[in-house]
Amino acid sequence: MSKQIATTIKNSDLVRRRQNQIFEAARKLFSEKGYHTTTLRELSKETGIGLGNMYSYIGNKKDILYLIYQKTSEIRLQEIDKRMRDVSDPRERLKMMIEAEIETMDRYQDLVMIIYQETHSMDRTFMKSMLSAEEGHVRRYEKILKEGIALGIFKQCNLIALAHLIKIMVDGWVLKRWAYREKVSLNEMKKLIISVVETGIIKSTKSVEKKKS
Repeated sequence: MSKQIATTIKNSDLVRRRQNQIFEAARKLFSEKGYHTTTLRELSKETGIGLGNMYSYIGNKKDILYLIYQKTSEIRLQEIDKRMRDVSDPRERLKMMIEAEIETMDRYQDLVMIIYQETHSMDRTFMKSMLSAEEGHVRRYEKILKEGIALGIFKQCNLIALAHLIKIMVDGWVLKRWAYREKVSLNEMKKLIISVVETGIIKSTKSVEKKKS
């Protein structure tokens, strides 16, 4: 079951606009002050939405965490879909997905960290929704890998294991940022992850040519 953010407004377009405002305000204030020290009053001031009206678009402060997860996931998937549009080669699709995801996570890294740090305090519906969405995202990697194997481009492998390993490497850019800061650039990390993945799964040219003959 997907978690639904409680609203009292029937106009879905208005709800979306207001929740986008709340998201942008939370992005700024949470990055500057942290989740726990930012108050709803401060968010209200930043958005221009009256404090009383805020509760028309969110049920409570914890709902903002789920709103952040929804929005960052939406942006991430939109970027991935935009880059992979009209690209059929599995190798290029895999490369584009890794690049798009790590770049989006880098852009929203403070919010991503807050989500990971605070999920322990969320209710079971939140956790189930988040885990379900993450599993769906990993399946995108599985699909590309499966396509590459079918075309003889990728080696046979455990799709589930490899898809999760790729996701772990991408997530590590944010989750291990304390270790990477000022030591590894974003471009270096993108190239390294892609290189590691391709070295492990790309069939040699001779293997592909042999299969074709």
